[in-house]
Amino acid sequence: MAAPGRILVADDERFFRELFREVLRSAGHDVRTGASAAEALELLSREHFDLLLTDVVMPGMDGVALVREARRRDPDLEAVAITGHDDVRLAVQAMKAGCADFLTKPVDKDELVSVCEKALARVRLRREHSQLLSENQEFARSHALYRQGLQIMGTLDGERLQDLALSVLARVSDAQGAALWIADERGALALRGYRGLVDRAALPARIDPKDPQWAARLAQPVPTAAPGAKDPSVAFVVPLLADEEPVGVALLEGRARGRFEADHHAAALTVADFTAIAVKNARRFQALERIGLRDRDTGAYNLAYFIDYAGKEFYKARRYTRAFSLVVVSIDNVEQMRKEGGRELYRRAMRDVVSAVGRVVRDADILAKVSESEYYVLLPETDYFGALMFLRRAAEEIRREESIRELEHKVPVLLSMGASTFPKDGEDFDELLHWARARVQEQRGSLLRRLHLSDVPASAFWELADLLLSENARIPESSPSTRVPSDPELLAAAQRECAREIARDPRARGLLYVGARGDIAAAPVLAELPTVDSAGRASDPTVRVYLLGPRGPEPVRIGHPLVTEVYVDGDPRFAGHEFVLFLSEHSAYGLLAGPEGRTFHTSDVPLVDALVSKLQTLYDLQPL
Repeated sequence: MAAPGRILVADDERFFRELFREVLRSAGHDVRTGASAAEALELLSREHFDLLLTDVVMPGMDGVALVREARRRDPDLEAVAITGHDDVRLAVQAMKAGCADFLTKPVDKDELVSVCEKALARVRLRREHSQLLSENQEFARSHALYRQGLQIMGTLDGERLQDLALSVLARVSDAQGAALWIADERGALALRGYRGLVDRAALPARIDPKDPQWAARLAQPVPTAAPGAKDPSVAFVVPLLADEEPVGVALLEGRARGRFEADHHAAALTVADFTAIAVKNARRFQALERIGLRDRDTGAYNLAYFIDYAGKEFYKARRYTRAFSLVVVSIDNVEQMRKEGGRELYRRAMRDVVSAVGRVVRDADILAKVSESEYYVLLPETDYFGALMFLRRAAEEIRREESIRELEHKVPVLLSMGASTFPKDGEDFDELLHWARARVQEQRGSLLRRLHLSDVPASAFWELADLLLSENARIPESSPSTRVPSDPELLAAAQRECAREIARDPRARGLLYVGARGDIAAAPVLAELPTVDSAGRASDPTVRVYLLGPRGPEPVRIGHPLVTEVYVDGDPRFAGHEFVLFLSEHSAYGLLAGPEGRTFHTSDVPLVDALVSKLQTLYDLQPL
C-alpha cells in the first residue's frame, strides 16, 4: 500500500464529499472536507495538506479560483480537478491553473484512488528532493533537474513541449546532438524534432515500436546504446514510457566533453520520464480544448482554432523542412439544397458531410467550418499528391452518406474541393488559400462537373473513356481538354514525356498508367524511364508505373523497379483502345485513343483523377 497522505476535498455536494472521504480513508489517507472554496481556504490556512481534490463548479469561488489561490499559498500543493460532462472548458482552465490531473463524474473509485496516489507520490518525490538538497551540493543538480522537469510537465502545447524537452535533454546530458520521436495516432513513433550535430538523413522518419531493433530499447526505462553505436557512452537512446507504453524515444549523441557517463544517462532518463507524463497530459488537454472549440451543429472546429493550429503547423514545417496541405471544401448550392431539400434534411446532410470527412482525416488533421458553404482541412505532413488522395477518399465518403443520396433525389449536391501544399504553392496562409480556392474553381469548370460525369459508376472506366472519345460529349472551348485527329506518334510521345517528367523530379510522388494494344514490353515509356542509379528508387515507393495490356507471344520480364506489369489477356477492349494517364504532385495528363482513330487528351486534374480512380477500381490496382 502507498504511504498515506493528507488530502483536502472541496465539493458543495454532500454526497460526493462523503463518498470521496470514505473511499480515500479506506485507502489509508487522512481526509478533511470543505463544502465550499471558502471553507477549503480556511482549512488550508490552519493545516498542511499534500493534495487538494476539488470540484470545478461550486457556488461563489469556483474550483479554478480555489486551485489558483491554494497554489499561490503553497506552490508544492498538488491539485486534482473533478468535473461533470458539461464542464469541459472549466476543466481546461483548472489544468492551466495548476491541476496535474482531472476526473469526470461519476468517478470510478479505483481511478480516484489511483490518481490521488500518483499525485501524492509526486509530493513524496518533492520531499525526498528537499531532504537531499539539504545534505550536500550534489543533490542541488537533482533539484535543478526536477525544476526543469516541472517546467516540461507544465507545458501543455505539444510543439513547445517537444522543443523544450529536446533542449533540456541535450543540456542535462551535455549532448551535442539530440532527436525526439513521439507516438502518432497509429502508435508509430514519428520524428518530431532534432537539434545540434545530428545527421538528419540518418534519422528515420518513423520508428515501429515492434521492430526488433527497437522493441528491446523501448521495453524498459533504461538508457541503451543507440542503433549503430558500440556502447551508450558514445550515443544512447532513452524511452518515454507512460503506463509502461512507449509514447516516444529520444536519441542523444556526441557529448561535448569526453563520453557519456552514468550520471548523464540517469539525468536524461529522469527528463524522459517527465516528458512522457507531459506528452500524455498535453494530449488530454488538447482533446479537452478541442471539445469546446467545435461548431454546435456540425462538430467541425471553429475558424479561430483552425488559424491558431495552422500557425503552429507553419512554424513546424519551416523549422523541420516538412510539407503540409490545406484543403478547401465548398458546397456550391447550399441555398438551393436548403430550399428544395427542406431544413431538416439539409441540416442532417451538412452534419453528415462533416462526419464523412471526419472518417477520412487522421487524429492530427483539423477540419474547420468557415461558413455554411465552406470548410477548411489542414493535413500535417501531407504532400500535394497525398492531398489529392485525400480529396478522392473524402468525396467517396460523402457520396456514401444516406442523407446525401436522399437529398440528391430532390436537388443536386454540388461539391467542389481543392488543395494546396506548403511550400510548393506558397509559404504563408494567404498564398495557400489562394491556390486551394483556385483549384476549387478548376474543379467547378472541369468536364467532370459540366458533363455530370461524376455519376458514372466507380468501375466504369471504359464507359467513361468511350463517352469522352465520342462526339456526344460536347467539349467547351475554354476546357483544358480536346479531341484531336489520329496521330500514331502522339501516344508514344506522351509516354516518353511522362517518363521524362518522372526523371526531372525523382522525389515527387506520382502514378503513370499505360494501356497498350500490343506487347507491353515494347511500350515507348520504358526507353525514357530513369535508371535505378540515377533515380535512386530501388526501394522507393514514391512513383509507380503500371503497364496494362495483353501478354506477348514470348513474355519478357521487364525488371524495372518502377514498373508493374498488369496482363489483361482476353479483355477485348484493349484491342481497340490505348491510353496514358499520369497523375503527380506537379501535373496531370490523360490521353485516350479509341477505335476509328478517335483521340482525346486532357490536363483537367479532376477528370484525370476520375479516370485513374475508375481504372484502379476496375482492375483492382492499389493507389499509391
